[in-house]
Amino acid sequence: MDLVSLLQEQNVLLLSGGWSAERDISIKSGLAVSEALERKGIIHTHLDLVSEEKAQLLSDDYDIAFIALHGRGGEDGFIQEILESKNIKYTGSDSCSCKTSLNKIEAKKIWRDLLLPTPDFVEIIDVGKSNMKLTPHLSGEVDITALDKTYVVKPANEGSSFGITIVRPGKGSLESAMLKASNYDSSILVEAYVEGRELTVSILGDEVFHPIHIKPSGDFYDFESKYAGTGTQYLKADIDGTKLEEIKDYAWHAFTSLGCNNWGRVDFIEDKDGNFQIIEVNTVPGLTETSLFPKAASYAGLTFDEVVMKVLHLSCK
Repeated sequence: MDLVSLLQEQNVLLLSGGWSAERDISIKSGLAVSEALERKGIIHTHLDLVSEEKAQLLSDDYDIAFIALHGRGGEDGFIQEILESKNIKYTGSDSCSCKTSLNKIEAKKIWRDLLLPTPDFVEIIDVGKSNMKLTPHLSGEVDITALDKTYVVKPANEGSSFGITIVRPGKGSLESAMLKASNYDSSILVEAYVEGRELTVSILGDEVFHPIHIKPSGDFYDFESKYAGTGTQYLKADIDGTKLEEIKDYAWHAFTSLGCNNWGRVDFIEDKDGNFQIIEVNTVPGLTETSLFPKAASYAGLTFDEVVMKVLHLSCK
């Protein structure tokens, strides 16, 4: 039986929308996936999960769920735990891996333990409260000033660059950046800024795709650069030979060390000396017309519809 015929026999559920800051992007991803399933003749139920309460009321009548929920609810293990409790197969990584991956601090701790390259950082818990705690994770002296002169401040559990600020010497304040990030999470990551080019590596099954070089229209690849069509360029990275194997190897180990599988994306910065630094793992990458995962797959000769079918098929195993 071919793949399409196999999936046509399944009771397929597509989940998108959600209640995170990435809701609008999730809706777009869900619509794109739904259209792909329709083109392949896959009958499915498409649900917009507007709240945690609605998610908890999901029927257990489905065989398989395609998760197109980004950020909290979709990438933090929440929906995966619900589907697991109902014995419904689903796309992407399991609940534990998703939970670890979305928490940038916990992910970076694991990479540090495995000697995988990731920028120095300070973990700040309970921002703005009397019991606020700062814990440096530095390769040099245990001193927050070792983060050099420029910082990236971001919420520990958020995606699509929400709440991120780059604080440069004499421009902006660390305090205001932390306050901005705390609107999204009480745990904050203050990370050493690495100047260089932004790269991302997508993974589908056991295939690691060629890196994409992201040339943002602004200072960094923020929400506007990702989704507003503001002139950001996405190029097949000019990396080959041993450097190509190196970044692919880092991507695979960063991904699998968190327990992730099936599909996802790993983001990097390549510094001026050609060293790769792992920034984060995305367990439910965007699937919009401007998203990085479909672009990477297209360089490998896969159409958008083929990507959707492969992601679904991987979850059937």
